[in-house]
Amino acid sequence: MNDYWLTTGETAKKLGVSRQHVVDLCNRNELSFVKVGTHRRILDSSARALIKPPLTREQEKSLWLHRALLAHLMLDPQKVLKAALTNIEDWKTKHRTDGMTTQYLEQWERVIDSGVDNVAGVLTGTDDTSKELRQNSPFAGVLSDGERQMVLHSFREHWNQEHDAA
Repeated sequence: MNDYWLTTGETAKKLGVSRQHVVDLCNRNELSFVKVGTHRRILDSSARALIKPPLTREQEKSLWLHRALLAHLMLDPQKVLKAALTNIEDWKTKHRTDGMTTQYLEQWERVIDSGVDNVAGVLTGTDDTSKELRQNSPFAGVLSDGERQMVLHSFREHWNQEHDAA
């Protein structure tokens, strides 16, 4: 993992808070740091964790698969969006869907109707809505089985590397 040390001032700028607030976070053990002489040094990854909570393994795996899907969307948006809409219609008519599943399918329809840029945003977003929608993705079948297996293999290597280093 490529990580580097930040000063309290650099951390404050990254978090959009005062330097004193960063010192207070360190003093309350809410932000990991090391002391170098009288100065605190904070790992960039620790600062980033305060900004955006880490994804679960399943959420990150889904994000990797959808990032791979993004290439297909950019190369042939009409084909990819049509496949998603077809899947949504199939799931609504051929399978019994509970209210929650129907809600996600309808949200996906709205996202797809709002355009490629919004679809791309959900495919790669780390906000709660994007994470939830990806868990109920209508893009099944867009990635070939070979592509899917390659992404999953790369993800496993990435995940193991990131978490072995921690």
